[in-house]
Amino acid sequence: MNFSTFLSIFYVAPALVLAASCNNNCGRQVAGTGRRDPPLSSRSSLCSEFVTTYVTVARGPPTDTPQSREEPSVPIVTGTKPTYARACPDPTAYWSACQCFTGIKATTITIVAGVETTTSSIPSSQIISTPLVTTTATPTSDSPSPSCTIGAEFALHIIEEESDLCQNMLLDPYFGPENYDIEGLLQGRHPMGVGTTRYIEFEQQDDSLPINYGGVQGPPGSSLKCNILVHRGYIKATLPGAYEFLISEPPREDVLFVWFGDKAKSGAFNVSNADIIVPNDNGWPYRYFVYFNDASEYIPFRMFWSHGRGRSEFFVGIFPTYPVGLDEDVEPENPVFYSNCSGSKSPAPAWPSWESEDYSGGN
Repeated sequence: MNFSTFLSIFYVAPALVLAASCNNNCGRQVAGTGRRDPPLSSRSSLCSEFVTTYVTVARGPPTDTPQSREEPSVPIVTGTKPTYARACPDPTAYWSACQCFTGIKATTITIVAGVETTTSSIPSSQIISTPLVTTTATPTSDSPSPSCTIGAEFALHIIEEESDLCQNMLLDPYFGPENYDIEGLLQGRHPMGVGTTRYIEFEQQDDSLPINYGGVQGPPGSSLKCNILVHRGYIKATLPGAYEFLISEPPREDVLFVWFGDKAKSGAFNVSNADIIVPNDNGWPYRYFVYFNDASEYIPFRMFWSHGRGRSEFFVGIFPTYPVGLDEDVEPENPVFYSNCSGSKSPAPAWPSWESEDYSGGN
């Protein structure tokens, strides 16, 4: 997700804001009950994360003019709205529409660098939504606390359009996912670009343009045709229990595979042991339930996406289903994607370099 968009929020009466944002197309698309994809529970969880989990108070610029009273903080919203919320013209509109869900509050979990980390509720007109970069796992008696990087790693591959792999596999609408040769597509191939993303989502309407994903762009003259993205990382929940990993229904030219646990590790995954295959005979919803025995677990996952031709769009989320040990009237948090954790006894070891990944799938 690109966090380069900065928009100011001006204070108005909360009741007027709520009425306006809930009764327009943006509010209905985000919080309305008529939409099925994503489900209402998924949209509510996304909103809760957007306005509640990652917020920071933004300080106003310094001034040499004496003030008789403290100036209010500069209210800014950063972030990119989810791809499904097309009726919302910008992140500010999406942020406002999220207030239509009962019980969603703007909450600060960290403040400006150099100031002590806190957790508190603040007026919604004085927040900034921003990503966190690292976190610290709970220490154990025999190892130091590892530093963990938030966000899944990804690698972009572009298969030559004139190649057999592109023409006879990725561009062939009758070539089923069960016949995909992931090893032939990726083994020994150097990515066009790599990066880390907190949110796994993508939308592009024009397949004649280069892909632009997570700040990584295809080379000039390339197109969206026969592009591949591979994500890998760990999923971490704050409570044990079951969580739903959900993929929105993509266009028919998109193919996705997802693996969890040991199957996601280098050399272990293949088409036949994927936990999610898109498309498949059962159709949407494309989902898998991930179970955490305790809150210290980091569960490995890997996702493969390839595109043939035409527009592309996919959205991935993971949402609480049956968390264990949740206090009454407490909203459960969505699990978070991590890249890895440092340390000799890391609960989420670093992955091999992309060039040395084993795509043989145990063959």
